[in-house]
Amino acid sequence: MAMVGTPNESKPNLLYAVIREDPRVEGDLVRRVRAKRMLCVASGGCVALSVASRFPDVAVTAFDTNLAQLEHMAAKAAAAERRDLAVLNVENAASTGLNQCGELEKVFRLLRAFFEEFIAKHGELLSFFVRAKPLHDIDEMVRRWTTSKYWRAAFHASFSEVLLQTTLGGLPARWAMDGTHQAYFERAFARGFRRDGAPENPFLQHVFLGGYRKECAPHYIRHGGKLTVEPVHGSLLAVPDLERFDVVSLSNLPDNLEEAEVVQWADALKKSLKPGASILMRQMNSTRNLRPYFEPEFRFDHALGRSYWLRDRSLFYNRIEVGFRTEIGTGNGADVTV
Repeated sequence: MAMVGTPNESKPNLLYAVIREDPRVEGDLVRRVRAKRMLCVASGGCVALSVASRFPDVAVTAFDTNLAQLEHMAAKAAAAERRDLAVLNVENAASTGLNQCGELEKVFRLLRAFFEEFIAKHGELLSFFVRAKPLHDIDEMVRRWTTSKYWRAAFHASFSEVLLQTTLGGLPARWAMDGTHQAYFERAFARGFRRDGAPENPFLQHVFLGGYRKECAPHYIRHGGKLTVEPVHGSLLAVPDLERFDVVSLSNLPDNLEEAEVVQWADALKKSLKPGASILMRQMNSTRNLRPYFEPEFRFDHALGRSYWLRDRSLFYNRIEVGFRTEIGTGNGADVTV
């Protein structure tokens, strides 16, 4: 099962071919609050489409300020419906595929190329992801990779501040110290490779194989069918009728907002969401404390957020915050337990 690539032809203005967030987190929250409607960030579309696929009775809305991302999400939904697995990069590493054609994906292809040149050839990587060797040999592979003299160099070559700013057109993470992304991702990938289920991790496969193994692909790809997601072109404040949502997933967008914008978003959610509704925020290489913007109207569950972080397969984030709307500020004044 060789992963075969083709020359890159990124779509103009498409920053993210995939959203590097584990949709199982949103899925658990949807079940926990018995959600009927969920709002999320579109980005690469994976979270919105996977939740829509897994929970067909839940109405999913996705917003994005970049129209190209919304069009991309629709293209992926159409490809999944017609079962075009190759164009969705299932056992296909083509850079023109719908899950490889964004700007940020170029950075991860650079990491893969460095890895194959200095640390492990494609054949060895493939044998890891298909578990072609006994467990002790797989463990030895990971030990050898993560202790290679080139391990640290791989992340310094691929995640320089200049490259990330050039690729994303601005600060990759406003609340991260300059020059810390290399060490951040070095630790994250080492942690990911050492997990028991690493060979089946679709996020690791996407980076180091350039695509997904069929049985490990995201839910919307594996199950296909018609996928319905309401697109909204604009920011959170452009989404009509926020009060209809039971789950609002904000990705890591609040971390990249200016102070006044965070206040606006928090105020909108405080005023609109019903008691018991939940918000989900991810933070990447960030030290920013977002809770005060939302408290006391939202009660944050530290243990739940920590459990989501421990289970998260994307390896992208250092914190996941989960808050539940209380009755404070709704006229009743009393807190509610969720």
